[in-house]
Amino acid sequence: MEKVSLYRKYRPHNFDNLVGQDHIKNTLIHAILNGNVSHAYLFTGPRGTGKTSTARLIAKALCCTNLKDNYEPCDECEFCLDINEGSLIDMIEIDAASNRGIDEVRDLKEKISFAPTRAKVKIYIIDEVHMMTPPAFNALLKTLEEPPEHTYFVLATTEVHKIPDTIISRCQRFDFRRIGKKTLMTRLSFIAQKEEIKADDTALELISRYVDGGLRDAIGLMEQLTVNGELKYEYVQDVLGLSSLALMEEMFENLITNNAKSALKIVQELHNQGTDLKRFSYEFVELIREKLLEAIAEDDIQNSLKYMRLIEIFKECQDRLEASIPQLPLEVAIIKATMSDIKIVPEESPVKTQEMPKKTVEKVPEKKPTIEEMETIPVSDDQPALDLGNLLERWPRITERVKRPSLRMSLKNGLPVAVDDFKITLEFNTKFHRDQVVDHDNRVELESIVKDLFGRAVKVNATVKELEIKSMVEEQSVDDELTNEALKIFGGKLVE
Repeated sequence: MEKVSLYRKYRPHNFDNLVGQDHIKNTLIHAILNGNVSHAYLFTGPRGTGKTSTARLIAKALCCTNLKDNYEPCDECEFCLDINEGSLIDMIEIDAASNRGIDEVRDLKEKISFAPTRAKVKIYIIDEVHMMTPPAFNALLKTLEEPPEHTYFVLATTEVHKIPDTIISRCQRFDFRRIGKKTLMTRLSFIAQKEEIKADDTALELISRYVDGGLRDAIGLMEQLTVNGELKYEYVQDVLGLSSLALMEEMFENLITNNAKSALKIVQELHNQGTDLKRFSYEFVELIREKLLEAIAEDDIQNSLKYMRLIEIFKECQDRLEASIPQLPLEVAIIKATMSDIKIVPEESPVKTQEMPKKTVEKVPEKKPTIEEMETIPVSDDQPALDLGNLLERWPRITERVKRPSLRMSLKNGLPVAVDDFKITLEFNTKFHRDQVVDHDNRVELESIVKDLFGRAVKVNATVKELEIKSMVEEQSVDDELTNEALKIFGGKLVE
């Protein structure tokens, strides 16, 4: 007897076995019960979610001679059996990827007017319909809008955005959803019992996670990874390169407790085992996402903010996982996630070790805040006082928070030199960098960052550093003194 793949053997033969698409199943059942089946359907959604199988169920319901409860195919009459085998001449399945041109559509239009050969109706199932050419779509328009009374169309696609709106508007559209992990596990467990496969629940869970909502892929993987009638967790994990949920939970706990050392050991272990780190990163972000949704449901704002930050860090890591050192982006993400709260102390600056020379700062007339405005300025006991020392200490943190690259570059070429109540004065070496900072949008962004750190509103002013220019006479006298000293040491004389 010919071997049949499990995904074909367990393809749903009635509406009761259609998995994970209840919203579509219920609508179609009511349409069949009321004799209100549309002449054109458009099924769209991810691969392996049941689009073609549902199209065949509609064909069986329209052709079956012994419907159960007036909607469910009997799966016993000649028409149902022929549709199961794909041999019914009045059900025409067309692969649009290889029959995509206008000539094929013209041939379809010529034959469509012929009466059904055996069944009461003719059903055309056009798979991957988005592959058709624009002229072919145009030729199909009128036929879709006013087909012969005995003809029905079901169009299936994974890329609905490639289908013209004129086609979509002539069909009843149904969006197939990705099938949930629990539903996938239930179906895989049922098939394993039927096939007498000893399957570990953890192995079925790994497969359900891996296929991303596609039942056909899940059944195919289960069949592929079954060895001697057994489906083992360790084997599935090795072949698919997946990480255990316990290992990801351990990584998550290490990040929450800022234990970078243990988290880095896990990454090294994964790398040594040959684990697909990009896949691990994807799964880890999905785990944090689930934690985030749980925290939001419990109104846990503090943890929600932590989880959102972790997601941002590891999403950025995913884009860099093609590096020459595969584990490096993950290691950097871990360090960034666990050490971001450490206070960064800048290197000793001449501004801090030497007495600041007195500068004549040009006074810019500005409006002093009113008493009412000063009362609205928030002040927190947990935030540092706004003075020159604290501002210099936190200056690297302020520049790193700036989003605009041009502003960040200019701020790195200057330093705060004075703090007068709520007014901050910055000093720059060039007029160019000074102008960048005093630009309205840039200044507003900088003032907002300083306000967040110090808990009070500020006004930023900027000046250009004064250059010390020595006279030519003074420079000449210095050179003469050095020359005379050198002649004394080496006993030489000056030659004109």
